[in-house]
Amino acid sequence: MAFSPSTLNNAGGLARPIGGLVSRRLFRCIALSCLLAPALAASQPGARSAGVLDDARRLIAEHRAADAYRLLAQHEASLAGEALFDYLYGIAALDAGHAGDAITALERVLVNEPASPSARLELGRAYYESGDRAAADRQFRTLLAADPPPSIRDTAAAYLRAMEQPAARAGNWSGGFEFGSGYDSNANASTDDETFLGVTLDPDNVETSSPFAQLAGWLDNALPVGQRSRLATRARLGQRWNTDASFVDQTVASLDTTLRVGSGPTVFSIGGGGYYGLLDGDSHHWGASVDLAVSHDFGDGWRTTGMLRAGTLRYDDEFSSLSVLEVDQQLAALSLQRAGSAGHFGMTVFAGTDDPRESGSAYANDRLGIQLQAGSQNAAGHGVQLQFGYQEVDYDDSPGFFGTDRSDDIWSAAITGEIRDWPAAGMSLSPHVGWYNNDSNIPLYQYDRIEFGLTLRRSFR
Repeated sequence: MAFSPSTLNNAGGLARPIGGLVSRRLFRCIALSCLLAPALAASQPGARSAGVLDDARRLIAEHRAADAYRLLAQHEASLAGEALFDYLYGIAALDAGHAGDAITALERVLVNEPASPSARLELGRAYYESGDRAAADRQFRTLLAADPPPSIRDTAAAYLRAMEQPAARAGNWSGGFEFGSGYDSNANASTDDETFLGVTLDPDNVETSSPFAQLAGWLDNALPVGQRSRLATRARLGQRWNTDASFVDQTVASLDTTLRVGSGPTVFSIGGGGYYGLLDGDSHHWGASVDLAVSHDFGDGWRTTGMLRAGTLRYDDEFSSLSVLEVDQQLAALSLQRAGSAGHFGMTVFAGTDDPRESGSAYANDRLGIQLQAGSQNAAGHGVQLQFGYQEVDYDDSPGFFGTDRSDDIWSAAITGEIRDWPAAGMSLSPHVGWYNNDSNIPLYQYDRIEFGLTLRRSFR
């Protein structure tokens, strides 16, 4: 249930949505030369940082925000907290397309210099570009209440008018497509044993490795609903081909939507979605779920989120033998995350149950798990993401599996990279390595799997 934030279409951020009221060149000239709050302007950098800040100011004035962002990012660890550094870093990050870093830096400015109208205006713009219209609205209205200089007042008022225009309520569309290929050591997620309890297994149920290719496309819409709510919708269609295991080729179509309500640090959301899957070209299964969630920002990049989910899994009538797998599902999760300019990390714990719809099914179970994630990104936007997960799944004692109470320990790990603007601007290349292990006390369900591949992605607005 992803949300694609609304962003301005030009790097300067003012001319197109505000109707040309303030040009980027004029606004940057004003902000960097004469509209800094007195306390901020009086914050003199040390000798070690003066040259860096002068170079950054020159690059911004020359409309080379990406170069200024890369320069300042190299010095964030040593200079963060200096008001002028944080201000310059904030506007460079904003104009270079890194709204999250801009928010972090500009909030540091306002902690020490809450009366700085230029810093508050830039923070409002950063929230606007990140898609958080409610937070942007608060910053602009706070700014107007303080009677700022005319140019800043007019710009803040223009943003408020732009957010209230009927055209903005028509929704913002974005989308993309991706192509990937690689190798899967166990495409059908099966045991490597050829026999079980003296019975020879069907080859389709024995571990089969295969190269693969996959293609997917998606379309997103972000629709403001009132002043403090937004509706985010995503439709996605994907296909995966396994050249040496075509019997598990998959096609999946999905549609998800989420309504987020609230402003400030606490946001509530309710969402629903569903998917339909084909196996080797034939209708196979479908699922649907409803989510309730609440998130709260504690400041300094910390956020916690609680989520409840109810869902269902069904199989096509043609696969009547799989009806024992049909279940109603419940899941509860709690996550804690921290994001900053250097990267992010977080942890999610969850618990859930599967309740079979067919009487006598052995697939009723309870599960507990944890997932850890971390990532970082450099000034050019290249990054790496790490994930590690574990869950314990205990199946009900009755009727059991082959006279045994089944219990699975499931382990997973993955590392994914991202190379931005390669092989062309607007594209990205993502290498990926993943490992999955189902350690079951019943050999028929015990298997491991390693997958590695490359994905080429193109997004558009």
